[in-house]
Parts: sequence; C-alpha cells; structure tokens
Amino acid sequence: MALERTGYLDTATALANTAEPSDFSAFRALAASAADAFEVPEGYRAHVIAGYGDQFANEDGTLTYGFNNDYLAYFPLNGSQEGLLFINHEYPAPFFQHGVTNAANKTAAQVQLEQDSVGNSILHVKRDADGIWGVVSPSRYNRRITGNSPTLQFTGPLADNAAYPGIGETASGSLANCSGGITPWGTALSCEENYQDYPGLGWDQARTGTTDYVNGNGSTLTSPAKYGWVCEHDPYDPSFVGRKHTALGRFRHENTAFRAVADKPFVLYMGDDVNNGGVYKFVSDLRFRPGRREENLKILTSGKLYIAYWAPQSRRTFDAPGGNLTSPTGGTGYWREVTEAELVDTNARIAASVGSAEFQLHYATNRPEDVEVDEDGTVYIALTNNSTANDTHGSIRRLHEAGNDPTAVGQGAQFTWEDYAAGGPTGRPGTGEQGFSSPDNLTFDKAGNLWVVTDISSSVLNNPTNPNAYHRNNAVFMLPRSGPNAGVAFRFANMPLEAEATGPYFTPDEQTLFINVQHPGEETPNRGGVYGTVETYTSYWPKGNKTTGQNPSKPIPSLVAITKLPDVETDPDGDDTPPPSNVIPAPPTPPTPGNDGTPARLSFVSSGRQNLASLTGTGLDFKLRVDEPATLTVTLYGQLTTRKGRRGKPRQLARVTQRVNVSGEVTVRLRPSAALRVLLRRERAVPASLAVTATDAAGNKATRTKRLSFRRS
Repeated sequence: MALERTGYLDTATALANTAEPSDFSAFRALAASAADAFEVPEGYRAHVIAGYGDQFANEDGTLTYGFNNDYLAYFPLNGSQEGLLFINHEYPAPFFQHGVTNAANKTAAQVQLEQDSVGNSILHVKRDADGIWGVVSPSRYNRRITGNSPTLQFTGPLADNAAYPGIGETASGSLANCSGGITPWGTALSCEENYQDYPGLGWDQARTGTTDYVNGNGSTLTSPAKYGWVCEHDPYDPSFVGRKHTALGRFRHENTAFRAVADKPFVLYMGDDVNNGGVYKFVSDLRFRPGRREENLKILTSGKLYIAYWAPQSRRTFDAPGGNLTSPTGGTGYWREVTEAELVDTNARIAASVGSAEFQLHYATNRPEDVEVDEDGTVYIALTNNSTANDTHGSIRRLHEAGNDPTAVGQGAQFTWEDYAAGGPTGRPGTGEQGFSSPDNLTFDKAGNLWVVTDISSSVLNNPTNPNAYHRNNAVFMLPRSGPNAGVAFRFANMPLEAEATGPYFTPDEQTLFINVQHPGEETPNRGGVYGTVETYTSYWPKGNKTTGQNPSKPIPSLVAITKLPDVETDPDGDDTPPPSNVIPAPPTPPTPGNDGTPARLSFVSSGRQNLASLTGTGLDFKLRVDEPATLTVTLYGQLTTRKGRRGKPRQLARVTQRVNVSGEVTVRLRPSAALRVLLRRERAVPASLAVTATDAAGNKATRTKRLSFRRS
C-alpha cells in the first residue's frame, strides 16, 4: 500500500485537492504513460528553457549549457519574475556527444568535450509578459563550472593536511554533480556523487594531463581525493571562488538540507546515494548569525559529521523483489560521530571501524537520495530502492530529532523514525493514483504537500516482467499531507522515454515549477543505436517523439518550466493561434491546405507591448517559434480611420522578411514607414492583425495569423 494509514484516504476522486489548494495543488491527475513526451495536466503550460549544447553568454564570451542536468535552485533577482538558476550537470554521455564509448579509443579532445559538459551552469532567466521563461544573454551572472575549471579551494580538517596528501589545497573544477541544496546566506551547495566512475571514462593522465581523476576511491591516504565532496558556490557573485568542504565527508553525496536556528549551530543533513549507504548530518562549530553573511560563509568549514544508527534495524527488507516486507517500519536511533580519519572515504572507513555485519544491520539504508527538512523540523528521506534488500519500490522515511533539537547527538539523545510512504502499486482505481516507485528528489510547497520525482532505472522501465511495470515512465507525484486525500500520490507529470525528472524547484510565488529532464534515450547504445543515425535512437525528445515517429532527432537533456495557465479563455480573439501546450513536443500542426509535403511548424511565443506609442516609436518586437530552417515573411496589417471617421479596409503597415537558419525562437521587429507613423499618431486605437508565413527549403509553407489591437497608452 502507498501508506500504512490507508484507511484515512479518500478513494472517490483523482482531483488532487488539498486542505489549502494552490495553483499547483489542484489538478486532474495523469494516467501512467510510456510515450516519448513530457506531459503535465491540462491547464498547465510546459516549455523548454535550455538544453545540452545551447549557448549563452557573459561579459567574457560564449558558454555552453552542460549535459545531464540534475539539481537546480532558483535565486531571485526580481522576485519570482527574474532570477538565477543554479544547475548541476551530473555526468557525460560519450555516445551522444562524440560516439566513442570505448574509453581506450577516446582522444584528448573527446575527453575535453566530456569535461566541458559536467559541473554546473548558472543561468540568468526572466519571465516575459506572456509568462514564458527565457535565458538573459549576455549577462554578467551567466557562468559555467566544468570538470576541470575553474580552481576550487578545499576547506576544513583535511585541506592541505600532510596526513592526507591526496587532497591538497585546490581542485580543478567539479564533476559528478548530482543533487544539492541552498544555504540561508544565499549560496548553492553542489554534491559530487559518483566520482568513482570517471577513471572508467578514460580521464587518465595521457588525455587530461593529470592523475587527479584516476584513483577515485580514496582507499589509501595518498590516493587522489579531489572529487566526492560538497561544493559551495555563490550564484550572485561571478568572482566567488568555489569551495570543497572536507568537514562534510567524502562519499556519494546526493543532496543537502539544512536546519538553521538563529544563534545556534547550523545543521546540514545528507544522504549517501548507494545501496547500503548511510544518512549523515553535520553540526557546525560556528553559530548561524542571520544577516552576518561573511561569518556564515565560514560555517561549513568546521564542525562534526555524524552518521545515523537505526534500531532495531536500518534497512527495509523483503523476502523477494516486489515481495513481502520482513522488517520493522519504525524505531529509534542516534547519531554516531564520524572521526577525522573516516572523512576521506567515509562509507568504507566507517564500515571497517564498526564491522561489516554491524554496518549492514544498523547503518546501511536503501539508497538514501534526497533528504528534506519540513517546517516543523521533521526530516524526510527518499530511500530509492536496494536490490541487496529486495527493495524494488523504495520508500519515504521520516525522522524526528530528540526534543526536536537538530544538534542532539550520541546514544543519550535518541531520535524516532517511521517509514511514512512506501512505493509500489496501490490497487487504487482512480486515474493517476496507482502509486509511485523508486522515489528520488523531494520538495514541499507552501500548502505542505510533498512532491516526489521517481528514479526507476532506464534498463527496466516499461519491462512487462518487472514489478514496477505498472508505473510506466518515470514521473512527478504530489502527496497531500492533509485534507481528504492525505497520503495519496497523484501523478502530475510524465517523463519521456528512459528519462527521469530531477531537481523540482518552485519560484517563491509558486507560479512556476522548474524541472530538469535527465538522460532521455540513455539505453540507445545498449539497444542497437548507431551514432549519427537518429532513427535508431530510443528517444527523440524534446524536438521529436519516438512513439509517434515525429521528427527523429537526438535526445537532449533539458531544463523545463511548468506554469499554471490563468482561468480564462486561451484564445479570446477567436483566431487560429494554438493554445499553450501541456505536452513537449507539441503535436504537429496539420499541413496547410493546398500545399504538398509537411510545412514547418510555426507558432507565436509573444507579441511584445501592443500599444501605439511603441509602434510609432522604435517599433514592435514579435517572438516566433519555428521547428526547422525557414524564411519568415511577417506582415502587420491595420485599419486606420478614414476622413469620414470610419474604419478603413486593412492595409499593410509594415513587413519584414527574415531567414531563420536553425530551429527555435526568433524575434522580428516591425516598424511602419515615416509617413504611416504620422498617420498612426493621430489614432486612439487601431484594430490590427499579424500574418506570418514560413517557407522551408522544399517550398512548403505554413501560415499563421493573430489578431491584435493597438491603443494609445
């Protein structure tokens, strides 16, 4: 069952109403999908902001958005309308990037391409008048951290410590950036997770000029241990030198979640995302001082790390995959101190200290991915799954600190815990209520709902013989924690083929939910895909749809914005402008009557400020989207007042022809002639229309029109 307390759940509706509805908590749940599309409920709009390979710029030049975007966080510049997105890029994909999957055959240039694709992106983004988010470029805030640059500094007890010569003072860049977190002093924390994989990618001395990537496990004190840490960055300050904090330990960090109380030690919770990994918390030596940023920037440099000890046992175990539960669903525990000698290779060294059997019984858990702290101090932990415990579907566990004191540690200060929500089929008949599997990232909204994204391995997704076949593609769920549907997991968004949703993050006004779509089509090289032959790829997302055969193209990990549409008619003018799409890619536009072949797909994105002052001044900007190279002819028509005071016939006010060499968005500016501007300045209002024709290389044409109305402001 989805929850042990299923007797309290309402089984009558699939509408995810909560005790305190918000724009994102009242929706019609989606059915499970195995289609190659990103889907949200009707009444919501989804659009791609950026994808791998997209370019943006800062004051120093052009930057490239990285691969496999994972964690993200929004840092406001202008409330919820403009801000900075801090984004992790977890790992490269050699097959899609250059086609060479055998590490021994890679060139130094191919490895450099992979190094450039990991790390972090910092994007300056802004929402326009039509609610569409876009990257502001150039912007001084835009930045990239990659797998070999810039230089980050080590802090804490192991930094430049002669006892740990594999660490030193600095590291080149950051890699394996999975999830992360924020701090109350305005910085971003990025977690280096599967750092042990990079030697297998061919990142050796011959190709990179360094041995820093070679021995990633830190099994000896002299082994390179440059990666596997929590890194701190300041999105607001391009000159900030990133830091790797050794006091937080070195393991497969998934994320961080803080609990900050004024004038008390700062507490940071973390998970070790590996089968039988532990759950950790850090308690700082320094106290958190609100408003004293320079002091707070030192908080993560010193303190004590602890690992959770769970009783009567730590792992959730089953008698068979998808079988019967054989372990308790609650108990007590305490926080055991991690010694300095255990920080460099934390999981392995603690296991060696306490003994393997003891570690498995009381410290090991089922892949602790995300850890989040509720407003009341309760700690929620996403335990994704664990094949060694026959745990196929995972669960969400919650922990209550002794006396609700996050600094409580040691055997004398025991916490309590229970498995709050379990993955697996629910048997519920309502659409979108069949249950989640393999929970990964978590987040809360202001109404107290718990949002969950899933991480079922691509190798078993949609496998009819697998226990999670009912789930179909990975998805986003909302679990109300109060009201008539408390505890029911409602499916809010479906991912494309072989992808997972990562890093869900709301803007402060909760009008936008940002989601990263990671590794669509990642099984392609394992399922007969041929590099460069896109028809053989297992996903075409986001520019195409493998399921329908629409626009075969390379799958691209991408950043998506989801917004709630206003409760008004989407096309009040009654023209043929398509409504905003809740599916990516949008279904193809039917061919224009009278033309042979398939025309370019053409749509309006925004229409600028529609007033006469702008039209008769510098002109008006119109933003359009076309899905292939084409020649655009954009014509603005208007009805001016005749001498008799009546509206005349539509006449051409301005026209521009513009060549678009790549698919995507394009902005065109229309400005009437000087003579027409004089006539327009006499008008109080002008009914108008915009006609756009896209002509592709084959001569196929697509035409769209949009009604407008210009008034004197």
